Amino acid sequence: MTFAAEQGDMSATLLSIVIPTRNEAGNVRPLLERLQRAVGDWPIEVIFVDDSSDDTPEVIQKTSLDVPFEVTLLVRPPGRRNGLGKAVVEGIRVARSPWICVMDGDLQHPPEVIPELLACAEQSGANLVAASRLSDGGSVAGLSFRRRIVSWALALFTRATFPARLKQMSDPLTGFFLVERDLLDPDRLDPEGFKILLEILLRTPDVRGAEVPFTFGERHAGTSKANTREAVLLLRQVLRLGLQSYAHLLRFLTVGFSGLLVNTGLLALFTELFHWHYLLAAVAATQGSTLWNFLWSEGWVFRDRVRLPTSIGNRLMSYFLLNNGALLLRGPLLAVLVSWLGLYYLLANLITLFVMTLFRFVISDHLIWRHRGRDGLPEAANDPLLTPITSIMTEEL
Repeated sequence: MTFAAEQGDMSATLLSIVIPTRNEAGNVRPLLERLQRAVGDWPIEVIFVDDSSDDTPEVIQKTSLDVPFEVTLLVRPPGRRNGLGKAVVEGIRVARSPWICVMDGDLQHPPEVIPELLACAEQSGANLVAASRLSDGGSVAGLSFRRRIVSWALALFTRATFPARLKQMSDPLTGFFLVERDLLDPDRLDPEGFKILLEILLRTPDVRGAEVPFTFGERHAGTSKANTREAVLLLRQVLRLGLQSYAHLLRFLTVGFSGLLVNTGLLALFTELFHWHYLLAAVAATQGSTLWNFLWSEGWVFRDRVRLPTSIGNRLMSYFLLNNGALLLRGPLLAVLVSWLGLYYLLANLITLFVMTLFRFVISDHLIWRHRGRDGLPEAANDPLLTPITSIMTEEL
């Protein structure tokens, strides 16, 4: 349901403010009043996604009549009250503005910071700006000592788990942030608990992030929703995202291992049975193992890449060029290991194949089996959950 004062056409709103609420009746009026003072006459809409068991929805309806902007209330039935993060996703789905601000309804996220978030986005060109409690100038003064320690520890743990994706975010667990609407695909977001920003950062390609420091305020009314269960949900979310982030790499390594067996078998066949020189045999064995690896990569490793930018023929050609290009590097290394260091040629071949595996994964993941972007052009990073290894190697390349 939507409540609006007489204010004309709201179709050209600048900002949608999504506020998940659960039993925040005492905070609604001061929150809307402070929002009104903070944004002035900006064209905004406020979207409450409510899971309350008290009279919060009634207070929202009544207070909305006293503010000059549109207020939308989504009351979720008990069967759909599945966490703050998913509530935010529902709010994102109905938001109409080019920019979305997500914030809590307890006034620990000061509305006065919103203009700073928009200014930072405009000045820096960022499409996501987080209000950080942990950056220089930020503060967690509104938290108890115990919760301060927990917040620091969880943020450190999360950044250590995803160092490449989160290296520029001091506070990836903040619930107060601004994001460009076109950046988001709600269908790709599946948060657990209340840490929706982490989900966005890891599942959304092409994030250009920035931060604005802020002081985390004291709760105005009601009780905190942070508890041990939410911490467990966060840890489960990090574990799930971590496993998903390594899914393509683990499958690629599995196929690569099977390819090693195929390559080694063919190399032994050509060398021992046909009496070819080991370098010529290595070239022939590479063609066989390349075809084997491609078929498994196409049908299993990258089977979820449903928006492939090229035909299967082009991918096959690219994969053969990649593996034969790697062979140009492997050949001299193989010769050094066999002729200079005296290693057995089969062992030397295994070493060279292992050395090139991660390099081939980066090229396969970022060039051959990449997604298309929303405008039809290939995305710079085709898998939103880039592994630290892949991201770091790409930067070095």
